[in-house]
Amino acid sequence: MRAATAVCGLAILACGQITVPASSSAAVPAPCRRTVFAGVAHEDDDLLFMSPDLLNDWGRGACLDIVYLTAGDAGSSGTGYAERREQGVGRAYALLAGVPNDWRRQDRKHAGRTVRAFALRVPAGRPGVRVTFLRLPDGLHDGSGTRLQGGQSLLKLEQRRIRRITTMDRSASYDAKELTAMLSWLVADSHARTVRTLDYRNIDRGSGPRSDHSDHEVAARFVKSAAASIPGPKPSVVGYRGYSINALSPNLALQAARLKESVFRRYLSTTLCARPCADYTGPLWSSYRHWMVSQYRGN
Repeated sequence: MRAATAVCGLAILACGQITVPASSSAAVPAPCRRTVFAGVAHEDDDLLFMSPDLLNDWGRGACLDIVYLTAGDAGSSGTGYAERREQGVGRAYALLAGVPNDWRRQDRKHAGRTVRAFALRVPAGRPGVRVTFLRLPDGLHDGSGTRLQGGQSLLKLEQRRIRRITTMDRSASYDAKELTAMLSWLVADSHARTVRTLDYRNIDRGSGPRSDHSDHEVAARFVKSAAASIPGPKPSVVGYRGYSINALSPNLALQAARLKESVFRRYLSTTLCARPCADYTGPLWSSYRHWMVSQYRGN
């Protein structure tokens, strides 16, 4: 499914004049009474697998601090497809917040590394949204990695089959300890008491009913370890099942499913529209249709 998305996205011109990521100096995030941190593998995992929970968090007044570990490049050359996915999540969260798609550059610096980040401009008193992109290579479903990124993957890093992993834009590299430390700092910097991530217990990357993408499970284990290593009180960590929910029954109420799909279709507008569009209105693949009406916690 990821590979199919990449091929489709690469064959289509980018949609519209997207202002995310915006080029500007660092912006001060809106004050947050509470924050929910989400750490996922790809740009859309949050919209597919931990929504409507994340959407409801924002609706109840929580700021969202979302970190995407990989570029979601699926083996594409250059950064164009990854950037369109980044733009897509920007448009999706602007729709959720009911504000213009206006983001301010707010890079985050730690241990000599600078990570791309953007803050959504919202009216005073409204909960904010921040998105952060580490841009590590997509490891593919089985963790084999892509040819253009030298076969790198989070799975190989976790299993110590590679010593370091380098971002697809070559801006930084990490060993497993350094990646955990960066994520731990990002969690601590968010001051979140709740961390949402993917199914860190899953180890099935085959074709069975519990099969998932290697990046999903490994990213989740890095995020869980990072949350456990922050100083002071630890946030609660909630994991969500990914591809494996295909084998489960739909469980979302109609209104929640409609909100989830509307936000996701806005995300797709930067990769699947044949010409500039506000929302992707075409048919969804069968798996996507199922994911729109389902959400399962994995633990």
